[in-house]
Amino acid sequence: MLDLDSFKEVWQAITRNKTRSVLTAFGVFWGIFMYVVMTGLGNGFENGLMRMVDQISPNAVFFFPNATSVEYKGFNSGRFWSMNNDDMHMVKENIPAVEYVSGMMFMYPSNPTTYKERSGEYSINGIDNYYQEINPMPLLFGRFFNDFDMLEQRKMCIIGVTVWQTLFENGMDPVGERLNVDGVFYTVVGVVNPGDAINLGGDAKEAIYIPSSTFQQVYNYGKNIDALMVAAYDKADINQVENEIKELLKNKHFIAPEDNIAISHFNVQQIFLMFNYLFLGLNILIWIVGMGTMLAGVVGVSNIMLVTIKERTQEIGIKRAIGAKPRAILMQVMSESTVLTFIAGFFGLFFGVLILTIVDKLVTDAEMFYNPYISFNMAVLAAVIILLSGAVAGIIPARNAVRIKAIDALRDE
Repeated sequence: MLDLDSFKEVWQAITRNKTRSVLTAFGVFWGIFMYVVMTGLGNGFENGLMRMVDQISPNAVFFFPNATSVEYKGFNSGRFWSMNNDDMHMVKENIPAVEYVSGMMFMYPSNPTTYKERSGEYSINGIDNYYQEINPMPLLFGRFFNDFDMLEQRKMCIIGVTVWQTLFENGMDPVGERLNVDGVFYTVVGVVNPGDAINLGGDAKEAIYIPSSTFQQVYNYGKNIDALMVAAYDKADINQVENEIKELLKNKHFIAPEDNIAISHFNVQQIFLMFNYLFLGLNILIWIVGMGTMLAGVVGVSNIMLVTIKERTQEIGIKRAIGAKPRAILMQVMSESTVLTFIAGFFGLFFGVLILTIVDKLVTDAEMFYNPYISFNMAVLAAVIILLSGAVAGIIPARNAVRIKAIDALRDE
């Protein structure tokens, strides 16, 4: 450990050639700075993506009907088929692992909608009271649909935040107001900001949601649905649930078991798994680039220390001649490289965190970027790497200094 006198001597040695020391330290500074910034930005993107899906049930799977691709039981390939309310009841009754089942219908953006003198065109989606359990949408005003809304086929709606901002005055509570949607009047019961929800049937912010039972009645859908959504219990194997549902649907609708086209689907758990692999690869890349940049700085420190030792041959020779032990010479050289590396690394860490703080303050509206940071553990790890790098950078120069013989050093010019 350095005492005050030893530290002063080390500091004088570092500042003897300020330009060389600054240029050398910059490599270490830049390595730590880039490591901190890249780690923070990577965490920011990870936080943003996870925030978009953190409200969605991780044990959810969505199914959509497609044209068949295989002939089966007298039916030609290319046959179109539809899911319906009975499919939802069948899934719920036959698969114990299923917690919630919901159906959804879509009518894409060609529906003129007016409120007083304001107007727009929006998609209409039919959902039921279980939709919120599978794909939650945060409420700004009002409430969601309930069992009575579904049973009585009430003409009411929940609107997306963009619809609210377009049709109503700023900040107005629209609950209880009536919208004319392509000639049909619906009473607004809620406003949602579905930024974190999965968008089905177009941009959820520009959608009007009505009870699925009302949708089926008003738009002559009968019992048909466009999408079937399922959430399993937390401990259930969602992949097994997915396969069981596909088997039930294929048996009921005369779809060949080997037909992998007729039922399209996506599994939320697989999306989470894909994100995990993506972030793992990103973190590995950040680590490699950051450590590579830092290593380049450490090599620079080691090289400059070798040059410095060469220039200070006579000084080291005099110290050896007056009785300085090899250990003292070794510790001095390693101390110089460690102090230089630590100071550069500290400023790199400081300015990296400062940049992340500024970015966090400036970027407030991005959906896919949120709260860039470097964790305390990673900051401690970076500090440890700085100290170890400084010590390693001084090993070779220090060993060269110890090998210098006093008589040879005194003869050196």
